[in-house]
Amino acid sequence: MSHHLASLMVAGGLDALTYSSLAFLIASGLTVVFGMLGFLNVAHTSFYMLAGYIGFSIASRTGSFWLALLLAPPVTVALGLAAERLLFRRLYAAGHTPQLLLTIGLAYVIAETTKMIWGDDSLALAPPTGLGGHVVILGATLPVYHLFVIVITMALVGLLALLIGWTRLGMVVRAAAIHPQMVDALGFKLSAVHTFVFLVGLYLAAVAGVVMAPMLGIYPGMADDALVQSFIVVVAGGLGSLPGAFVVAGLLGLVQGFGSVFLSDYALYFPFVVLAGVLLVRPLGLFGRGGA
Repeated sequence: MSHHLASLMVAGGLDALTYSSLAFLIASGLTVVFGMLGFLNVAHTSFYMLAGYIGFSIASRTGSFWLALLLAPPVTVALGLAAERLLFRRLYAAGHTPQLLLTIGLAYVIAETTKMIWGDDSLALAPPTGLGGHVVILGATLPVYHLFVIVITMALVGLLALLIGWTRLGMVVRAAAIHPQMVDALGFKLSAVHTFVFLVGLYLAAVAGVVMAPMLGIYPGMADDALVQSFIVVVAGGLGSLPGAFVVAGLLGLVQGFGSVFLSDYALYFPFVVLAGVLLVRPLGLFGRGGA
């Protein structure tokens, strides 16, 4: 393998990990909410965009990216909690059509509100000083910030897996997704479980919104761009399947990362190629269930 090819492979590999990390971080919240609540939230990525704008405002006023990363997600979650209490909770048992119509409307409201507050122009958020440089590995120049994105995503994924699979609270959440009446009969408040799951998914999207800002900027169409990729990950992985979303996000990262290095002119098509390829083999997604 030549030195030039090795550097291209390293660069493509880092891009693959970065793409897959961000895709999973955004889509995992959508997957968790749909898989455990059966709620189809098209406005999920609108909160991701909103967190980016809020993070930009905090960083602009304080001069600290870390403060933006610390404060913007809880602020976004608080706004999401208001939406869940006032709007979403009424439609948990109403079926997907009312949920779809409501969340599409909410997505438009959030999009227009952000334009009224922050305008139509793209905004740039600089990474913190310690993460603004580059490292050279096998001749490939790699942004340090991309490595940070991968690390923080893996940390959140690990915490999410630990929470759902190894804690008493996670056991209650998993049980509520399968036998909600039994969980209710045992004395657990289903509405509190639903709210907790919704807020966990929202927090993951909000973190992604702040983390993504130094890479791609903040702009009015970022929710729509993320929604397309998120649904590709969710549908190809199997509706409601967190392992499926993880696998497809990794596959999506691979084709986008290496595709952007070797076939950059066709990069926009790669996510749809992944979706079509998976659904041709597994029409319900990799880990899809008939009920979904």
